[in-house]
Amino acid sequence: MKSDPVASIRWFGAEQALAWALQAYYAACKAVEPPVGELFVDRDGETWASKGDFLHAFHSALTVRLNLAAFARGDVPLSGSASEQLGWPDKADHAEKVVFFEYLKIAGLPLPENQGNNAVAGEIA
Repeated sequence: MKSDPVASIRWFGAEQALAWALQAYYAACKAVEPPVGELFVDRDGETWASKGDFLHAFHSALTVRLNLAAFARGDVPLSGSASEQLGWPDKADHAEKVVFFEYLKIAGLPLPENQGNNAVAGEIA
């Protein structure tokens, strides 16, 4: 029987990774769309967003999803780079928590009460 010593640290499966990647892709697509009434390509031939903007939006959306999941599991300390990226400062007061949840909505992430609708079967506790 083959031993898998790394299995103990893989805290999400391939299906969850694909789900997060797909969510991040759609969030990035939304992030590079121009506002209503604006053209994607202007009269001078300039685009509203670039390939680099799309890359940055995708990377940011995927990273936020990974950090949020780790934070929710308790695998991310309350302070440090992952917590800072999530926007949850140490000893956050009510106003800062509201800002945090607004950020999740803008990023297209499920709010805590709706996470079950976005989880892969078997990943729901």
